[in-house]
Amino acid sequence: MAKYIPSCPSTNSMAFQESLESNIPEGFAWVAGHQSAGRGQRGNTWQAEPDQNLLLSYLLKPPHALLENQFYLSKAVALGILHGLQNWAIENYGEKLPLSIKWPNDLYLDGKKLGGILIENNFQSGQWTFSIVGIGLNINQTNFADLRACSLKSWMKSPQSFDLLDIYKHISAGIEQEYLHFLEQKFHLLDEVYHQKLFRFQEWHTYQDIQHEFVGKILRVNAQGLLIMEKTIGEQVYEIKELSFIFKD
Repeated sequence: MAKYIPSCPSTNSMAFQESLESNIPEGFAWVAGHQSAGRGQRGNTWQAEPDQNLLLSYLLKPPHALLENQFYLSKAVALGILHGLQNWAIENYGEKLPLSIKWPNDLYLDGKKLGGILIENNFQSGQWTFSIVGIGLNINQTNFADLRACSLKSWMKSPQSFDLLDIYKHISAGIEQEYLHFLEQKFHLLDEVYHQKLFRFQEWHTYQDIQHEFVGKILRVNAQGLLIMEKTIGEQVYEIKELSFIFKD
């Protein structure tokens, strides 16, 4: 089930508020044509042209017993989106997309940002009651202020716009499949595929932390969502706001 909103400040804010006020079934989605105050990770805003992209939020209700493994929900959602997009591209165009996941919550296409994920959790009486999974994907927009952003249309050089509803159905199916793996606690499977899709995994690249710019190699992302980096001085663990990716080109 889904509700379409032509324009709203943020699907995540709307979904969160309505989930607090009503008993909405798990899997319900809020889909917007335009967001005037879309939000990203670290307090960033999400800029998108009206009616050109996928801007949506899902309601999920994970069991409280999986609270300690909540970053696996993020891994499952990211993998579900990638699988859905891949299935869509192969079924419609016979083309495999070079998709990857940039830690902690970005989706990349051929080294450029295709979209992002923002998961917000609600807790009541010490229990994990629900999660709002916000997703923004660049589909038909072709102009970006950020030179490291792209869309499916710009990358595939399509003269025609893509059907947003068709892509929505594919990523919904992909997320459902990977969410079931999360519920079944198939964490090793999620970890294995997640790291196969991880941007810059096991490669030496340039980064910036609170101290300096350095060259390091991503070793893994642990169960808590922390990034383990190999540096010349040994291994170091980074939280989400402690590390920036540097692009030289």
